[in-house]
Amino acid sequence: MPKRSSAAVFLGLLIGSSFVTSGLAAQEVPLAQAAGQAVSGQQAETAVADWFEANRDRPTRVRAFVQRMPKGGDIHSHLSGAVYAEHYLQWAAADGYCVDPAVPALVEPAACGQDSSYFPASELVGRPDTYDALINLWSTRNLPFAGQSGHDQFFEAFGGFGPISSVSARQDDMVAEVANRAAAQQIAYLELMMTVKGSEVRQLGREVGWSDDFAQMRQQLLDLGLMDLVAQGSQEVTDLEREVARTLGCDTAVAQAGCEVTVRYLQQTTRTRLPEEVFAQFVYAFELAKANSRVVGINLVAPEDNPVALRDYTLHMEMLGFLKEQFPEVNIALHAGELTLGLVPPDDLRFHIRQAVEVAQASRIGHGVAILYEDNPFQLLEEMRRRGVLVEICLTSNEVILNIEGNEHPFLDYMAAGVPITLASDDEGVARIDLSNEYLLAALRYDLGYRDLKHLARNSLEYSFLDGDSLWAAPDFGAIAAPCAGDTPGSATVSGDCASFLAVSDRARVQWQLESEFATFEQLSSFQVRN
Repeated sequence: MPKRSSAAVFLGLLIGSSFVTSGLAAQEVPLAQAAGQAVSGQQAETAVADWFEANRDRPTRVRAFVQRMPKGGDIHSHLSGAVYAEHYLQWAAADGYCVDPAVPALVEPAACGQDSSYFPASELVGRPDTYDALINLWSTRNLPFAGQSGHDQFFEAFGGFGPISSVSARQDDMVAEVANRAAAQQIAYLELMMTVKGSEVRQLGREVGWSDDFAQMRQQLLDLGLMDLVAQGSQEVTDLEREVARTLGCDTAVAQAGCEVTVRYLQQTTRTRLPEEVFAQFVYAFELAKANSRVVGINLVAPEDNPVALRDYTLHMEMLGFLKEQFPEVNIALHAGELTLGLVPPDDLRFHIRQAVEVAQASRIGHGVAILYEDNPFQLLEEMRRRGVLVEICLTSNEVILNIEGNEHPFLDYMAAGVPITLASDDEGVARIDLSNEYLLAALRYDLGYRDLKHLARNSLEYSFLDGDSLWAAPDFGAIAAPCAGDTPGSATVSGDCASFLAVSDRARVQWQLESEFATFEQLSSFQVRN
């Protein structure tokens, strides 16, 4: 750990483009402008790193720092769980829902007259006890709540706000809320997990029934009209993108901050259904990702410790391996190893991550907490490093659901093994956090420096499922790719070769945006060091 130098106090929390300090509003000033001279990128980065070390024992200042720090992307985020309960209650009131105070729970508008105790959701503001009870039920705000474990409370929360989150007419509002929050945290990219046409696809799977012949089952699904559902689902995604832009006011004079965030989607498959339903969902997800460029990959969701999920885990991996062999261009990210001793028997901890990597050919692993319980774990870590399989680390989620934190978490083991990792939020609304909080926890719990945090942010885009070549010549971020090697991120202009390269690669474009934001961030006058 480098010796800490004293540093200027950080000028304040980001509020749009303004900062507040000593009770006065002040616009942050670039360091070069304040000093009247140019400051090299390396000098600026060093000044920021020194400021961070000098203030790391002040969590409030570290929070202000990571809030303003560019963070690249959040690539493990469930759309429905990312929305805060307060927004669901606002929409319930606007859409005519009622509340059953005895549960408490939402009541569909058509059923509001069935019981005299039901009252309009619009009256919740005047009934704070019921209002607070719903927020507690739909989140992990006040654990332990009603005797629930963090695990049970987390997963049961989704059923509470399900009547709102499952309504397609509210999905644009959901994406808009999450995108605006991302923009406020200097997040440039989101990969949001959601389910399109889930019930219709599962019904098709039940009609086909189960067979050990994956190729035959796939063909039967196609023969029964699966591609019609794919066309409908692709249109839903296209329509959603248009509606999100309208909701945010993009391309208008009142455009909201979320317009600047690039959003892509991962099609979710639920792992707790009948095998024929899961397989149908997988086939659909692969076809949807091929049909719509905004669907950049697939994921497998629901509690990994569910008895059906445990029973069929290997079968699910074999399904994915079969489809990946047929369509290698489709990206796979999998929740795997979101387990710990005591939650499941030891035998169920020994193979989940390995099969996700080796059988299903996943490019990314979500959570990966049980890695050291796997058979031959250090060999598996080396294999993940060699293959470049990134682990999406969700610190708060792992603490709430699994009661795993600090040195009980394999965060440092992944780092020591050279396995690429990044930080992700999982479910900002349910967990009552944001991605900035995860950067704060990582910095304080694992003694990370500013350059470590930059590396995590860069990983989020390098291993994202965005289309196109990387901005970087290699994933160690040592050199920019040849077309832009002579250009400087943050400069007013770029060369013709670089502009052409960025125009054809979504990945490189967002990575260039991140590097430009780092350049601006590191020039802020807050980080001038005083000896």
